[in-house]
Formats: sequence, C-alpha cells, structure tokens
Amino acid sequence: LHMLKKFFLIKAIGLFLYSCNHVPGEKSLKTDLIEKATDEVKLFINDQYDFFSIGSIDEAERKFYKDAVLIGTDEKEYFFGWNKIKPSLLGQIDAIENPKFVTRNLNITMSDDGRMASYNQIIDFSYRTPTTESSSGVKYEIKNIRNSGVIKKISGDWKLIQIHWSIGVKGKVIEYELKND
Repeated sequence: LHMLKKFFLIKAIGLFLYSCNHVPGEKSLKTDLIEKATDEVKLFINDQYDFFSIGSIDEAERKFYKDAVLIGTDEKEYFFGWNKIKPSLLGQIDAIENPKFVTRNLNITMSDDGRMASYNQIIDFSYRTPTTESSSGVKYEIKNIRNSGVIKKISGDWKLIQIHWSIGVKGKVIEYELKND
C-alpha cells in the first residue's frame, strides 16, 4: 500500500509540474519552430529568382545545393549537380532581360523538423531579350507555368535541392476519362 501511495504522489507531482509549464491555448515550441521555418521558406521561394533580375550567377549558386536537380520545360533540361545547372543558367541570364515573376497559389509542405520543405506554385513570367527593342514595348510572356521544388536548410541557409518547371499542353497527352469514386 505504501508503494501505491508513492506512485500516485509521483504521478500527481508530475501532472502538477506539466500543468505549470503548459498553458492551454499557448503554442508549443515545435509549432513556433515550424511557423518560423515556414516564414523563411516563403521568403526564400519569393526571392529565389532574384539572380535573374540582377544577372548574377554567383547569387544563383548561393541558392542551389551542389547536388541539386533542375528539370526545365525543354526535353533536354534535366540537370543534376551545380556543374550541369550552371551553363544552363548562364545562357538564360544572357538571354533574359527585365524578368518579372508573378506567382500565385503557393502551397508549402514542411518536414516535421522544419529543415526541409516542398512547394508548388503557378508563375506568370514576362521578359525581354537582348534582340528585343526596348523602346518598341515588345515583351514575351509565359502564363501558368507550373513550378515545384524541394528546399532544405543546410548549414543555416535554405538551398534548392530540386526544382521543376512545366507548361501544360492543350488536351491530354494520353486520352483518358476522369473517374469519380
């Protein structure tokens, strides 16, 4: 009987200490961590294409992980590793002037530890090229680009691990009917 009393006393003390440290309705440390990480991820995603605007391959390199994967809209644009991605980006930086990225429908899925995230969004992209006469007002615009990626916090910085761009085609590539459950 004495052991049973000790057991209940220890349980009561533990419950009391827990209730002193936990305020109902207050966010947990983990929730705060995930919210902070999500805010960082949103900022990173919004700023990830700044290297196009400033024309800096060094800034692009800071965004990409050394073993990143880039999947572009062209069938040949499937690059693994910064050394393969860099020539593509150098060519794009040379070909694109005055880029504008308008994004919408951003969806983010955070890992439980707040160190990795996947995302998807829709982008409208407008730009000029060096052969476009600036005074003519001619520009190019690509709407409804589907963009997705995976980013990871490495040594305190968010890095692109994988990025994918696609443009939908009219109609289905493979004909099928949508089935409802």
